Amino acid sequence: MKAIILSILSIILVAILVIGNIQWNNREDRPLSNTHPTKDANGEVENKKNEDQYFSLDDYMSFAKSWPESAQKVLEEKLTEKQPFHILLVGSDEIGDQELGLITPLQEALASKYDKYVTIDSITYEETSSDYVNNNEYESIIEQKPDMVIWEPFLLNDNGVVDISTTLLNVNQVINETKDVLPDVTFVLMPAHPLYNAGLYPMQVSDLKKFAESKEIPYWNHWEAWPESNDLKLKDYYVELGDRSQANEQGFKVWSSYLSKKLISE
Repeated sequence: MKAIILSILSIILVAILVIGNIQWNNREDRPLSNTHPTKDANGEVENKKNEDQYFSLDDYMSFAKSWPESAQKVLEEKLTEKQPFHILLVGSDEIGDQELGLITPLQEALASKYDKYVTIDSITYEETSSDYVNNNEYESIIEQKPDMVIWEPFLLNDNGVVDISTTLLNVNQVINETKDVLPDVTFVLMPAHPLYNAGLYPMQVSDLKKFAESKEIPYWNHWEAWPESNDLKLKDYYVELGDRSQANEQGFKVWSSYLSKKLISE
């Protein structure tokens, strides 16, 4: 009888030990806390909630108070729908590229204030405004479907090659052709970099400004941020490249800073 009881107790003891071991192993497999939630559908919802929490239409619109009114109107519509507003920077090689130019500092500046809601890309063209029109190159603008185009209309390319009256006709045609397809697009005109003691070029730029005023097209005169054209210091802001020239790092810093202040009002 005693042997039977001992056998039963031994079986019970073994069962207790087995069950206890299983429970301990399960405890080790469980996380100790919920401090670091896993990434799942609920996490995506939470991220969306946080994004909505920090979205401020008034803040974004205050940054854009120096924009043309037509562009501000479209921006507000886009922001209300939480859709991005797209800017396209168009010009000759004088506007530079990703490594040295306007586009990279402008992309960084816009992203720092507008987050993903205002974007900017660039298109460059090496030939004259007449080539641009005759070859229907403006279709590349239309394909991008921009909300605003900041355009340096190849004045230095045209300098001494295309008469300014023809340049202005070309500018007018490009704007009209684009607006026929994209009626809400806003154009902003600007010159390329200034040149020291140039003769014809400043007159072309003056005519471009007068044209813009007569057509009520916004004109951003970044030359006011550079040294005067008769100041020898101006030559420190660009480099000669054979029969052409381009702003250097110091010149692009002045130019991009001016555009950044136009696009982002503090």
